[in-house]
Amino acid sequence: MSQEQSKLSSKELKELKKKEKAARRQAQKEASGITPEQQQKNLEQKLQETKKTSQTPTNLKKQLNQTLIKNEKKVPHLFGHLETREQRNASSPTISNLVHPSILTLTLKYSNYKIVGSNSRLKNMLLAFKQVIEDYKTPESTTLSRHLTNHLSHQIEYLKTGRPLSVSMGNAIRWLKQEISHISIDINELKAKEILCSKIDDFVKEKIELSDRLIVENASKHISNGSTILTYGHSQVLEELFKYCVLEQDKTFNLIIVDSRPLFEGKKLFRNLVDSDVTNSIRIQYALLNSLNSTLLEDVDVVFLGAHAMLSNGRLYSRVGTALIAMMSHTRNIPVLTCCESIKFSDKVQLDSVTTNELADSEDLINNFNIPPQKKSFALEQFIKQEKGEESINDSPLANWKDLPNLNILNILYDLTPPEYIKKVVTELGSLPPSSVPVILREYKNT
Repeated sequence: MSQEQSKLSSKELKELKKKEKAARRQAQKEASGITPEQQQKNLEQKLQETKKTSQTPTNLKKQLNQTLIKNEKKVPHLFGHLETREQRNASSPTISNLVHPSILTLTLKYSNYKIVGSNSRLKNMLLAFKQVIEDYKTPESTTLSRHLTNHLSHQIEYLKTGRPLSVSMGNAIRWLKQEISHISIDINELKAKEILCSKIDDFVKEKIELSDRLIVENASKHISNGSTILTYGHSQVLEELFKYCVLEQDKTFNLIIVDSRPLFEGKKLFRNLVDSDVTNSIRIQYALLNSLNSTLLEDVDVVFLGAHAMLSNGRLYSRVGTALIAMMSHTRNIPVLTCCESIKFSDKVQLDSVTTNELADSEDLINNFNIPPQKKSFALEQFIKQEKGEESINDSPLANWKDLPNLNILNILYDLTPPEYIKKVVTELGSLPPSSVPVILREYKNT
């Protein structure tokens, strides 16, 4: 080491060594005959290769997680692990370039709740996948059975930004990927796409449409003339059940539709029943969940509930408020029946609705446009004017809720119902107790 180098600091020594190393590399490249232009080209090729490898499903998922914006809205610490709508919507631009237009449209409908319900979401997802497969072209130096699975994974990752996947959607995705892996590499691409599209059509017909038909026939045995039925929200299979009992079995009964904020799905059921001209045989009563009392439950003979999923420990995972109705019915010895297709069965075990749930926007509970404007009484207006002044009469008491540090508004979409509150689970395989869910799962996997 020279005397000049000994006087340098450690930082300056490191920089000097870096420059010497770079000079030696440059000299070696010039000696081998590589020009600076060729070096630049090699560098650009390396960047393109790293960009391609970064577009695998796992790396895209990491990019999504890195681009998630911080949640500015207040969420209680107990539910802090759940993603908010803003976090889900913060998708990476690299993914949106790879996404099919039908998936972009479907994701927007999911996030705006234009399509709700497990069956509707599953059916629309499979139809969108069908369009993706029809427009798909296998790149060179690869096969359809290998590349199409990765291509679908990009679509699924973007689909999750609208809303988390339901259990039935997850089961259908696993089935579709398995069918793609069974496609032989010797089959023509056009023929392979036709096979996959026909299998998707068969899956929708068998697992949704025919299953619902069998469930309706099994569940109709529990509805008798003159009985009073209570249901909660909207379920496609329950809507078909009530229509089937009237139009094909000529039954007359009373129906109590219980509904809740913020989606008011019970209004959809009420509207669809009125449009189908079954109100001559069904006497419908509409009530909100917070106004449900013992007088409404006095004459109820049976309760029918829809399902988002049935877990392997026999618990029902459904829209929030379902557990409350099941518990109230159980205390009054009213039988509770759940209509659920086998595609909604999950091998997961869950003991509460905190660990896994879906967190919706808190503003949906406050600024709900489905509620008609309500006329205040004269006495109430005078009281508000006296207490807060005339300018704040029309202000919502929760208009500035974010400015209150100790106020959190939670909008979760699902809850968990214990199996002891459910008498039977009506499936396409028959009416079974909740404890038989693992048996159906085992048979479903075997087939």
